Amino acid sequence: MNARLTLMSLALTLAPLAAGAHPHVFIDAGLRLAYRDDALQQVQVEWAYDAFYSLLIIEDLGLDPDGDGILTQDELQRLQGFDADWEPGFDGRLFLSVDDRAVAMGPGTDFKARYQDGQLISTHLRTLETPLAQDAPLTIQVYDPEYYVQFSMPDAPLITGRAPCRMTQQTGDPQAAAKAYDDAVEAALAQVDGTQPEMLTVDIGNVGADQVRIDCGAGG
Repeated sequence: MNARLTLMSLALTLAPLAAGAHPHVFIDAGLRLAYRDDALQQVQVEWAYDAFYSLLIIEDLGLDPDGDGILTQDELQRLQGFDADWEPGFDGRLFLSVDDRAVAMGPGTDFKARYQDGQLISTHLRTLETPLAQDAPLTIQVYDPEYYVQFSMPDAPLITGRAPCRMTQQTGDPQAAAKAYDDAVEAALAQVDGTQPEMLTVDIGNVGADQVRIDCGAGG
């Protein structure tokens, strides 16, 4: 089962507990920008899942039966790739742009996962299809347009391979995202009969998303 379908399946499992409520999963995203040869080459992405969703995954995989929060080496091996099976074309919920033009990236690679202090933490790499010149003004957002997951970027991205850059970090507005989702569901329900809200998929775009602007130009 791919990562997106895993999230959807667990969202439906939770539906009786919170009918119509979104988001179902909360992820703190961390980013590391890797520069080489005066260009951005790769982004390492870290996803720290909320404790409740982490527990659901651990139980679903049959891990940590003694509940001590520590995985054996065999259990850790079984955990690897739990969120790595991306469907073709999946955007990875990472969006890079320069002057409102999307920066193309390849699919996620080099997935790793660990279980730490009751949280699942996974990392993967995204390689830019074309290296981005370091002086390009870069905008980064991490969000789920379908709002199954609420992403946040609590910390500014780390930068390797060049001197520090000037960053402007803008915290998103979860309430705006929730309202956009509710409005989109209401509009969709008005066009269909007998459909439960949890069965609908809507797109709210980047409403309420955290955002980071990075300037690595001269003097950045």
